[in-house]
Amino acid sequence: MPRRTHKKSRNGCIECKRRHMKCDEQRPICSNCISSARGCQFVGPEPILHSSRSVSRETASASPAVGPSAVASPNQQAGKDPECAPVNMLHVELAHNLSAEALKVFEKPNITSSVSFQDILQYCLGAPYLMNELLSLSALHLSIMRPGQRTFYRDHSTELQNHALGAFHGLSSQITDENCVPVFLFAGVLGLHMLCETLVCREDNFERFLDRFVQYVIVHHGVRIVTGQGRWVLLQQTALKPLFGVSEKIPPLDSSLGPVCGTLFNRIRALGLDEATVRKYEQAIQALQSVMTVVEGQHLRGHDIDALVAWPILVPREYIDLVAERKGEALVILAYFGALIDTQRHWWVFCDGGRYLVDSISQYLGPPWVEWLEWPKQALVHAEPV
Repeated sequence: MPRRTHKKSRNGCIECKRRHMKCDEQRPICSNCISSARGCQFVGPEPILHSSRSVSRETASASPAVGPSAVASPNQQAGKDPECAPVNMLHVELAHNLSAEALKVFEKPNITSSVSFQDILQYCLGAPYLMNELLSLSALHLSIMRPGQRTFYRDHSTELQNHALGAFHGLSSQITDENCVPVFLFAGVLGLHMLCETLVCREDNFERFLDRFVQYVIVHHGVRIVTGQGRWVLLQQTALKPLFGVSEKIPPLDSSLGPVCGTLFNRIRALGLDEATVRKYEQAIQALQSVMTVVEGQHLRGHDIDALVAWPILVPREYIDLVAERKGEALVILAYFGALIDTQRHWWVFCDGGRYLVDSISQYLGPPWVEWLEWPKQALVHAEPV
């Protein structure tokens, strides 16, 4: 009797296949690679659903990876190296959107100096991983701004980010003074991208949202650790210097707490938790206070988004573990962060993500935590776009 054939799944990531593990196929980074802090790369794109789109079928079906051989000959373009795919008209659209709309979130009109698109672009020329990540961010922006074509742009955003992460993983052990600037830029853009994807492109399931948020913070922590190894002085001597403005003006994490954060910390301290856990919460609330000072301070206007994106990096890694465990106090702190995000809801990277955080946590924790959540709920009622 002939043996029945069995079709193997080919959608798992390369690392899981190498380790002979079952991959959950979560893109851009699967759960196994997140938990083991390994580079995650998928061989092929996710299935692309049909979408009404003005770009031709030839353009839409072309590989979205941008590499050094973007102007290669037809024979070279036939190669299978994902870094050597030709540029297509979709890339042109994404690049134009990047400079015209998507990167406006980085503009600081009330600050004398800022990082221009030209400054960023010059660092992309020798760093395809950075260019792919920037184009991925642009595709994510279009998926939010054009709801009717959401699937089309989200699919391409994921593909571009997979190429970027794969190339960065190969580089992460070879960071030098020469390439640290594009690597630092990549870390910042990736963090903003993943935060936006978590907050805005979410599923209607709060448990899965929390899992995704925890994954985002773990990945961003890891990338920042790799990129920030003793080169801050060098980075401050480049065109990126304005990006460090918030780090120079943000209050130190050991500053005294204001009335809002002070009340929150006193509530936690009154629970009688062990000293180590109380210290983790204190550090997370100190980071919250620093961000709150920037968001509410008129003299720091323009650094709001920088501070909000920095908060998940400022909090201790152990606090994120408490969020993963669904500890009520940890979720309350996250709701306070959501209220601060809501002050910037007019930006496409946040939209209604802050309100979703506050409302979902309030519903998840229920009546016993109503008094704890009084400030973030009131903040939503009185908040006006900044």
